[in-house]
Amino acid sequence: MIEHNLKIAFRNLLKYKVQMSISIIGLSAGFVCLSLSLLWIRYEMSYDSFHEGADRIYLAGSRAQLEKEGFDYETKNQMRSYLIKNCPEVEIACSIWPARAEYYGVRYEKGDEFLLPEIDADTSFVSMFVTVLEGNTPLRLDKTQIAITDKAAKRIFGKESPLGKELAFTKRKDRTKTIVAVVKSFEGPSLFSFDILHPYFEEESAGLVYTLFRVHPNSDIKKLEDRLKDVKLLDNGYEWPTPTSIAPLTKLRGLHPREDMNVKMEYVWLFACIGALVVICGLCNYLAVLVTRIRMRKRELAIRKVNGASDGNLLALVLSELFLLLVLSFSVGTMVIELILPDFKQLSQINESTSFFYREILIYMLSLIGISVAIATVLVYYTNKRTLSDRMSRRADLHFSGWFYKGSLLFQLFISIGFVFCTSVMMKQLNYVLNTTELGLDRRNVGVFTEIYHCEEVPWSNILSQMPDVIDYLDDSTTPIPRSSLFINEISDWEGKLSESQSIVAELLYINQKYVDFFGIEILQGAMFNEKNSNEVLINETAAKALGWKDPVGKNMTFRGQEVIVKGVIKDIYHRSPIHPVEPAVFKPNPDKEHNQNYIFRVKEGSWNKVCKALMTEAKKASPDARVTLRNMDEVYNSYMKSELNLMKLLSVVSIICIVISVFGIFSLVTLSCQQRRKEVAIRKVNGASVGVILNLFFKEYMILLVIASCMAFSLGYVIMKHWLEVYMKQTSIDWWVYTGVFALMALIIFLSIIWRVWKTARQNPAEVIKSE
Repeated sequence: MIEHNLKIAFRNLLKYKVQMSISIIGLSAGFVCLSLSLLWIRYEMSYDSFHEGADRIYLAGSRAQLEKEGFDYETKNQMRSYLIKNCPEVEIACSIWPARAEYYGVRYEKGDEFLLPEIDADTSFVSMFVTVLEGNTPLRLDKTQIAITDKAAKRIFGKESPLGKELAFTKRKDRTKTIVAVVKSFEGPSLFSFDILHPYFEEESAGLVYTLFRVHPNSDIKKLEDRLKDVKLLDNGYEWPTPTSIAPLTKLRGLHPREDMNVKMEYVWLFACIGALVVICGLCNYLAVLVTRIRMRKRELAIRKVNGASDGNLLALVLSELFLLLVLSFSVGTMVIELILPDFKQLSQINESTSFFYREILIYMLSLIGISVAIATVLVYYTNKRTLSDRMSRRADLHFSGWFYKGSLLFQLFISIGFVFCTSVMMKQLNYVLNTTELGLDRRNVGVFTEIYHCEEVPWSNILSQMPDVIDYLDDSTTPIPRSSLFINEISDWEGKLSESQSIVAELLYINQKYVDFFGIEILQGAMFNEKNSNEVLINETAAKALGWKDPVGKNMTFRGQEVIVKGVIKDIYHRSPIHPVEPAVFKPNPDKEHNQNYIFRVKEGSWNKVCKALMTEAKKASPDARVTLRNMDEVYNSYMKSELNLMKLLSVVSIICIVISVFGIFSLVTLSCQQRRKEVAIRKVNGASVGVILNLFFKEYMILLVIASCMAFSLGYVIMKHWLEVYMKQTSIDWWVYTGVFALMALIIFLSIIWRVWKTARQNPAEVIKSE
């Protein structure tokens, strides 16, 4: 029986090749999107969840004064001691310093170089997170010692014991260190994973570190958060205000994603929902066709019923086709995953083995197949029973079948139009933000030196001035993108101040006339200050509004304890992510040009790589150990929207898939409809209906569905995209032509997809049709 059903199912699928192909494409695409996004979500939610007491571990981060929702992972190195001494909720705290990826590099006995993640950590970190497998216990490292994970040890030394061996670090000052312990690798993904563990000594560090701590069970976290808002850390004999925020370690990646995260967590959830919608579209497409075909097979099913087939036998016969289709979709989906897996690994930053992906995806896909079969079973059973009942009683109740396939088509058009509309608005917004001239400065083809090591004496100004591809350069100015430094100061007094307790926090930036000309900065009111007069400053538009000044030029204020005069107002400069508002800023001449050099240069269009290569060559001439980091301002600014750009690419692909599903779904349903309505069309032609009337009969039906779907999709899409646009300080408008363009595109696609089939039906000889019927 099973073999018989599968043979009939296979023949039916071959009979409707187009419908089968589109259903397989839609379902396999939906399976892939939903399975990969569910895997992604589960992986992201597992970050640092495997540590002992993980639900009680927090990261203490700096709370940015200018960005209201800002959260910086780093704090001053004194934070650990402060937490232990002043916060009774804290059970243990540690300080760590994860090395950046460009600093990785170890070599054993002049062999191959390995790029392994390194971390500097104190003994408390070892107590909280590290399990020693071999070597020194308890683990205490001095300056010449390191610990290595078991996975790294196997990678470098194979089956040999690494204890007592020395590793050479190619990018650290301490050239060689001795391995004194092997520790267990983390059991899952972690924000602070490592392969090499170096010692960290708080008393010898004056920089910023990551501070992790674990609280006692049942601690009052809200009370701890309130206490940390007014932290003052002692540094060089002075207590510095250091407002501090905390975040749970297990939720840190989702709440406060770092810049290196390719796609924000909320977008991964969104993509999972999109994958589910694609699956529903594909399933609805196929089920609509299947229900219509059940109507067309009602004579066959009735004969089988009369000859003794039970309802279960008929249900199995019909569902075997769906089951075979789902198996084919599963196979195609697996092949697609094999093709896109390398790109997905890079996008999701999931560094796991291939078996890990297939094990997870298999579970998700089988679950989706089970759910799809369960939904289809209920629908097919009802339809099959209703069809047989109508056939036995010789009734022609077409209500349910017609309603279902029209409802299915309406849903598919609604999803397709919604995706196309949202993607179009997103593309329009991102293009506007990336290319607008309203950001306050011209950042095109501008490069900056963000790091210079072991080649500080190189005459970079002379080199830049002699390079033919360098148009202009600066050597004494603050870097706007990416920010090389951030100076926060208080405006304590100003003309028109309403209250003695009122104060404004403003950012200090050093500029000069050359800086203004280089970046094309617009002075809206007043004029440039005299660089020799330290009492003259410029402010931005936001500062003028915060101070309550409509005409700021010539007004006095106290800034950094000095009374200054406002000489002009600069147009707001958006040098951070476009989702962050511009904060008040005060501009002054640089008082220490010689000791605060930041090289900035503008290159000719298309010559960035050539100039970078030439500058790297000059650095290596000075010293083999020289390291220079060059950043392109456009690339840095674009990276602020990396997550949105990746989401836009995903949405574009999904939109195309949904359009294909909808269009071929329409084509399939039109084909079946034409087969069903051959007699009706023939009778209309006999009664004088022209080909145009017949064409209008079909087009009118689908245009009504398109109009209804467009109204629904545009309304919901507008609400969603308006909410999404609100996070940006500079917003594009959702113009009328976006709606018109999307509607016209879908109408054209529908027209092209059905014109040939309807035209063929309308041109048939009515006498031949009636004779065959």
